[in-house]
Formats: sequence, C-alpha cells, structure tokens
Amino acid sequence: MQFGKFAAAAVLALILAGSPPASADIVYSVRSGDTLDSIAARHGLKTDQILQANPGLKPDSSHLEEGLVMVLPVEEDQDLAVEGSEARPPAPMVVRIQQTAGASGEAEASRAGDRHRANQLASRRGSMLHSLLGNARRFMGTPYSMGATGNGAFDCSGFVMRVFSMHGIRLPRTADVQFSVGQKVQRGQEQPGDLVFFETYLPGPSHVGIYVGNGAFIHASSSRGVTVSNLGDSYYKPRYLGAKRVF
Repeated sequence: MQFGKFAAAAVLALILAGSPPASADIVYSVRSGDTLDSIAARHGLKTDQILQANPGLKPDSSHLEEGLVMVLPVEEDQDLAVEGSEARPPAPMVVRIQQTAGASGEAEASRAGDRHRANQLASRRGSMLHSLLGNARRFMGTPYSMGATGNGAFDCSGFVMRVFSMHGIRLPRTADVQFSVGQKVQRGQEQPGDLVFFETYLPGPSHVGIYVGNGAFIHASSSRGVTVSNLGDSYYKPRYLGAKRVF
C-alpha cells in the first residue's frame, strides 16, 4: 500500500506506536508542489527528521500526494506552528537598561519586565499545548458513542472536555454550550489548541474538535471515532462556524 493512501488515523497510530516523540507537534497536510526538501526548509527541519517522524514515508519519495497527512517534529523549546507561518525559534531577547538613574531608566526597566513576563506566558502556553495535543493524539482511534466522555468511547464534546480537563481546564459538556465560552478567533487566525465548531446534525454548533495546525483538527467523528480531519474537507468546510480560544 502506498503511504499516500494511509488514513490519517493510521499515520498517527504508526507514529505513536514508535518511541515517545520529543516533538511531533504539527500535523501537516501536503499541498500541491510540496517536496520533502521544501517542507523541511519551510519548517526549519532536516528531511531525516521528517522521515524519522513518519516511518511509512520512503526516503526516495520524489512526489508527495496532495492531501497526505504527516507529522512534523517540533522540539519542545520551539513555538507550535500556526497555519501558514514558518516554524522558527523565538528571537533572543536583548535587554539594555540605562545606567543613569531617573524616569527614563525606570521606564526601560519596566518595558524589559513586560517583555520578560510576555515571554514567560508564551513559554507556558507552548509547554501546555505540547502536552495537550499529545494527550489528544493518545486517544486516536477511540470509538464514537453518543453521550460518552471516556472509558473506551467519546462523543465530540466529551472528547474535547476530557482532553482539556486533563490540563485543569473545565469546559461545558455539550458543543453548543462550549461555543459560548472563550475568546472568538477570526477565521484564518486559528492556532493550535483552539476549539473549532461546526453545524452538522442540528442547527447551530453541534460538532467540536481541537485545532492542531495547518488546517487540521482532531475530533471524535461519529463514523471514524477519534481522528484527524481538515477544515477544508468538502464535508466540514461549508459547516464550519468558527473557533474559540479558551486559554
């Protein structure tokens, strides 16, 4: 079987079956014209790192099938990638505090403190995202069951609620009420960890998943269980209602 034909669930199952990833934070969907070299360069990786994170991918794969789902390894000290942006380590922060006393020196020190606190918050969020998305992937393949919140099965909102509860974030039980919490995210500005909502079998938000980057989201599908899909899929694209950021 060609690697390009693997379902997303099978791809991630192979990855999780290997050694525990120190990275593997970005789920990437191959675009037209992509090559291993171009993907590696865009995300600051080596082709060997991509091959190691995707055991079914052959080193001599000169052509990558559009829509192929693969994992791009990101080290723990890097920011998680946002769709459409290049993965790059944060620039080093240089703080210069004036030696002379007075208001100007105090203002400079205050700005340096603000930057330091901002960097601390970004680092904590990145660390939490790494853990949260890792826990979400551990449920890949878990069957779907309406009303289930774990113990061998999930429905969509039960899956989201369970994953976030593992990190101390309490969410409402159902997708429609989950849609009422958090900060609204503009379309195209989704970031890993955001909740993404769809109008499916009922009017209004009736399906929810967790955005993982590059247009992909992990969710409990009624037909496939916990799996990875894409916001651009023919089924989900017209039903997409938007995203919410809860941390």
